[in-house]
Amino acid sequence: MTNGAGNNDYVLAARGREAHEIGRLELLQQIFDPFTRRRLDIVQLGWRCLEVGAGRGSIARFLSDRVGPTGAVIATDIDIEPLVGLDLPNGKVVKHNILVDSLAGLGGPGSFDLIHGRLLLQHLFDHQDLAIMQMVALLKPGGWLVIEDLDTDTISAADPAHLLSERYNQGIAAGVAAMRASRSVDPACGRGLLPRFKRAGLGALRHEGFVLLEQGGGPLCRWYAQSTEGSRRPGGDPSREAAIALTLKALNDPNFWLQSGLFHCAWGQNDKSRALSSNHIKLS
Repeated sequence: MTNGAGNNDYVLAARGREAHEIGRLELLQQIFDPFTRRRLDIVQLGWRCLEVGAGRGSIARFLSDRVGPTGAVIATDIDIEPLVGLDLPNGKVVKHNILVDSLAGLGGPGSFDLIHGRLLLQHLFDHQDLAIMQMVALLKPGGWLVIEDLDTDTISAADPAHLLSERYNQGIAAGVAAMRASRSVDPACGRGLLPRFKRAGLGALRHEGFVLLEQGGGPLCRWYAQSTEGSRRPGGDPSREAAIALTLKALNDPNFWLQSGLFHCAWGQNDKSRALSSNHIKLS
């Protein structure tokens, strides 16, 4: 993943921490795959599907099974090392950046019945509309775009009586402010999905959202902890390091209760009667 026009500033870049990132992605799959599989129940035999930002590939595998031998699946990411060994009998893995790489490498405009991305757009601060427009261009008339993403700024301690809760919430607020200032992660990405879909010309819009509550040490808390650790940089600011240490302490404490961020899913259909323009959209 990159943020913006190919800059290598993805906060969870795996270089030098590959094993840690694979473990984090596998936890992500464990937590979210049941929700995602239900949300993709619209997929039919014979469809052509694109998974953008495929991670470890579990949803690409699910789509491969769902569309059957008459369908096809392409799984893309800008780092395909975690996808090594992914078995797609009716598909392939392609290294691709949806913001800057040619759509021809994926089959060109009007190629897919369904395009899906999960926890992708939050890392494309300032370029989310472009990414959505690129994906819409790849849809067949009648094809579906399904995007799942998160509002980071709604994460909070759920039990005000816990001794770490107030400081945990202060740390989240400071982290959200830093995300906005650096434009590294969009902390309110999920709530903006439907307006972006509408601007991109999609119809038949649908949405759902939910939060999870969990005790420290559970899968969700471990995923948040690993994401926090993965965002660390050598020689970090001492105050940020102190906030990270407190966050990790809370997330590993079984007496601490976490309210997740609000997880959103948006569906939209390309209801245009003609194929969309094949012009590759340029960054401004």
